[in-house]
Amino acid sequence: MSLVLQIVGWFVAMVILMSIIEHQVHSRLMHKMPRYLPFRNLAGRKRIFTSHAVEHHRQYRQHFHDAPVGPGEDRGIRLNIAEGLVECLPVPLVLVGISYFTGVTFPLIGAAIFPMVVALHHLIWNQVHLEMHKPENRFFAEWRLYKFMARHHFLHHRHPDKNFNVAFPIGDWIFGTVARADEDDEETMRQERIAA
Repeated sequence: MSLVLQIVGWFVAMVILMSIIEHQVHSRLMHKMPRYLPFRNLAGRKRIFTSHAVEHHRQYRQHFHDAPVGPGEDRGIRLNIAEGLVECLPVPLVLVGISYFTGVTFPLIGAAIFPMVVALHHLIWNQVHLEMHKPENRFFAEWRLYKFMARHHFLHHRHPDKNFNVAFPIGDWIFGTVARADEDDEETMRQERIAA
């Protein structure tokens, strides 16, 4: 198999993996109260749930967006790329381990690509999520792809048990958590200028 084909294959596989990770983190950590020991009493774990499911969703439930904010005030709607790169380390380490123990170099491509996919995911997520909730008419605001992503995320705010993906909405199809818009949703999306 050619190197280019391997790179493309690994890139697609890592985008799907990142989408699954985003879906699971969002649905299981950000939308569910910690119930089991030792996580139930961890302040950080409770803070993840509270800042997202309670504060973020309360603020953007009725109104999908509000006024832009100054630098540093957007922490609740942005992902930290450096943290994401640290948190993604288990995947490349597993792939390097597979390569080391099997003598096959093929997984090393995936190990190199996954951190790049994580950084790309976080960069896209930050830009589109900010435009959704703090619109500044960024250069992509009228793109059909952006409006598709905005509708997908809008429906998450209307139906918090659905549409957990923001940047790569693949996991929602895999896990069957795609929300369907009703007439009220469609009307509100027209008012928000994100309707199809």
